[in-house]
Amino acid sequence: MQILKDILTNVVANLIFWLGLGLIVGLTVRFGQRKFQKFFGLGINQYLTVCLSNLWSSEISRRPRGYAVALHELRASEAITRLFGSASFRLPDMVRGLVDTVWTGSRGYEFQTAVSPATTEDPRKFEHLASNLIVIGAAARNSVRRLYLDSNTISMKLSNELPEARFHQLPKDQLAVHILVGENAGAQITSTYELAILEKILDHQRNTMVFFCAGMRGDTTWATTEYLVRSWRGLLQEFGNDPFALCLGFRPQDYRYDYSEPIRMHTCRRGA
Repeated sequence: MQILKDILTNVVANLIFWLGLGLIVGLTVRFGQRKFQKFFGLGINQYLTVCLSNLWSSEISRRPRGYAVALHELRASEAITRLFGSASFRLPDMVRGLVDTVWTGSRGYEFQTAVSPATTEDPRKFEHLASNLIVIGAAARNSVRRLYLDSNTISMKLSNELPEARFHQLPKDQLAVHILVGENAGAQITSTYELAILEKILDHQRNTMVFFCAGMRGDTTWATTEYLVRSWRGLLQEFGNDPFALCLGFRPQDYRYDYSEPIRMHTCRRGA
């Protein structure tokens, strides 16, 4: 009889423990989801699209329309997919699988990847403009970034995005990030580091959140996206849900495929 009572006591204790753990995990997931979704604009718009640059050109193809994507931007897209495909906060490994199941099973948003219209097409006809966006790549090949750049809603731009640059890489001594707003408007940031821009804006016209990840080179564009994936918690803590723009400097020369933390060259804060 005592053995049966001990077994029953252990069963009840384990049941209470797992129910309690489930409640704690559930509350933690919900809290994490709210912060995550609000930071990426998913609290007001449940759609998010990663917008890649389009390298296709009608000058080198007989087709009236086409798509070509850079390898580094595909890797950047994979990083974003990794972020949105699992629970985006730290928990013990023993409950990670459960949390991922709850996170992905009840996330309440739609995530996809698309390619921007070709540079010869009208970006205003891009079918995903009503979605929250993570725009990857500079304006020379990403017509959606060019659309926002032309509408004067961006705080910084790369020298490679100047009209005279077109599709060509400028000489090393001419590479810079140009500040477009604030008390430092008109200033240029130069460095021996590889420069890149991470910016978050609120598109008031479409009521969406738009992120821009753009580097002087393909590898720094990927690295900027990777920085967003790894550092969104810190950015949320620093800026809340307000727009911001960062000029980042990545290790020069042989950067390629290994990630290292950038240094922050300049910060622009903008009210919502």
